Amino acid sequence: MNILLPPAGLLFWVCFCVTLAVLGAASWRAAWSQLLALPTRQHALFAAILGLAIFWLMQAHVQDTMAFHVMLMTVTTMVFGWGLAILIGAAALVVLKIFQISLYGTSVGLVTTLSQIHPSTIPVDFCLSVVVPVGWTCCVIWCVNHWKFKNPFTYFLGVGFFGAIASCVLTDISAYLLFAVTSDEIYFDVIKEHFFSFLLLAFPEGFINGTIATALTVFWPDLVKTYRDDWFLKEK
Repeated sequence: MNILLPPAGLLFWVCFCVTLAVLGAASWRAAWSQLLALPTRQHALFAAILGLAIFWLMQAHVQDTMAFHVMLMTVTTMVFGWGLAILIGAAALVVLKIFQISLYGTSVGLVTTLSQIHPSTIPVDFCLSVVVPVGWTCCVIWCVNHWKFKNPFTYFLGVGFFGAIASCVLTDISAYLLFAVTSDEIYFDVIKEHFFSFLLLAFPEGFINGTIATALTVFWPDLVKTYRDDWFLKEK
């Protein structure tokens, strides 16, 4: 989910403060040692930033005010963990803005204009499209890891598929509450009117995240930081 118009004062400052706090915590908690120790993981990190930005370019605009897209933050969290997933999401938003300015900034007659790719939208986009799904995915991973039933499919399906579907729904609800609390009537009216339309992305979100997570866990399990091979595959 991305907003296309510069946010009002209260909405911006609330999201800006949350963004600074979360980025500070993520920088402190990120697994830098594991990242630097494995060149393959470094390549995967840069590929994730670029891939997310490209995926997010494929947006559906609503009333020239908001844009909906597949987030893919669930599988990003499964591969990199909470800290790096937060930083990857933030970097992907910056790259997305650069792409949008390069592609649409000088174009005429397109929905996207310079005012709609204003940098002030980044904190709001970050809170809704990164912080919420990443935080929810970590909660689902914790629940799956503490479930007594030992089977890799609880990880693939429980986190990658159903966890991603739930993250899409939770993002929608979070946006509704955020715009209501900050009294931003423009975005609140849009999210209220198209609340259930956004839910149509839930299944594609779950399918794409689940498919990528399954493929990575099967073929490159060493890259998936949150996958506990010693737990899911050990004998009961």
